[in-house]
Amino acid sequence: MNPDDKPPLPGDPPSGQGEERSRPGVFLGTLRGIRFYLDYSWFFIAALVIYSLATYFFPHELPGRDAAVYIAMGTVATLLFFLSILLHEMGHSVVSQRNGIPVPSITLLFIGGIAEISREPDDPRTELKIAVAGPLVSIFLSALYALIAWGCSLASFPEGGLVFQWLASVNLFLVIFNAIPGYPLDGGRILRALLWMRSGGFRQATFITSRIGVFFSWALIALGIFAIMGGEWGQGLVFLVIGVFLKSAAESGYTQALSKEILDGVRACDLMTQPAICIPADLPLNLAVDDYFLTNHHVAYPVVSDEGHFRGLLRLEHLKSVPREKWPYTTAGAVAEAQDSRLVIPATSSAENALRILLVAGQGRLGVVDEAGQLVGILTRHDLLHYLQIHTELET
Repeated sequence: MNPDDKPPLPGDPPSGQGEERSRPGVFLGTLRGIRFYLDYSWFFIAALVIYSLATYFFPHELPGRDAAVYIAMGTVATLLFFLSILLHEMGHSVVSQRNGIPVPSITLLFIGGIAEISREPDDPRTELKIAVAGPLVSIFLSALYALIAWGCSLASFPEGGLVFQWLASVNLFLVIFNAIPGYPLDGGRILRALLWMRSGGFRQATFITSRIGVFFSWALIALGIFAIMGGEWGQGLVFLVIGVFLKSAAESGYTQALSKEILDGVRACDLMTQPAICIPADLPLNLAVDDYFLTNHHVAYPVVSDEGHFRGLLRLEHLKSVPREKWPYTTAGAVAEAQDSRLVIPATSSAENALRILLVAGQGRLGVVDEAGQLVGILTRHDLLHYLQIHTELET
């Protein structure tokens, strides 16, 4: 599974605060330039799977062992399945990177991952290659685990054989589950690529596959409710979590396709706010507060040199990082540069590219500059969202 990062929805409150978007979960590390996060829901589902394997499945298939042995088997099986999910997502991400589409981060769940790709594929063939990569990894892992299970049987190690037999089966099930032709499942992305290839319409292909994905997610939610009503709390909660997650990702997938089409051909200079209220780089912070923050009531301002060159954004939280007694001796330019807040884009760049930069950076404002590097305006997420909202409402 490789659902894209959820884009901002028309009508969402404007960010504009310049703060990093909060990412729920535990930071695991970075690999191939990709930041990995572990969603908090993973711990609940992992504990549920370990409990189920250690108390039901393994004792039924291999009776007569101590409880500690079953717990160890369940823990190893669960962790190796998590590794399988990680490798599945890496399959998608490596192919995406090789096709020139960066993947800044992936948030891992027990059933898959949410990949924050910087943009949609440019053509259906690239989409198809990215979508197929994950299932191919899972098929390979299923065969590898089956081979290891066979080796454990030959070595008279039934505990290991049963663990790897379960892993082979569950990876094969993951392939079958992901083959359902509803976005954001891999089958849905493959179907979207084929429809896109046939009709040439990315938006229409996304709409069809996302509707299938929404229908499937409601089916899972219904199954979860019926399972809970029947006393199967564990299974029911898993179905509910998966269903809600898929529904959200399917709906946001079409919103992202709609945004891509609406912003096609629109330039950053077409939507920017101009003229921008700028703070001179050599202005002390105490005067910047009095003359700008307390006067115009914005939370961030572009800082420019005497020649009009963009030096960065001075944000409200930046002021808090400098002791108040040092404000008269600290310039706005020094603070803006120290905070590494120089997000900038050429005026002729596409609005879609601007939105992509803001989403990946988790920021709310971009400086827009001309060919000479002089600031000509500010483009915010609010500007982009407002434009998308108007066009979306006109089409409905």
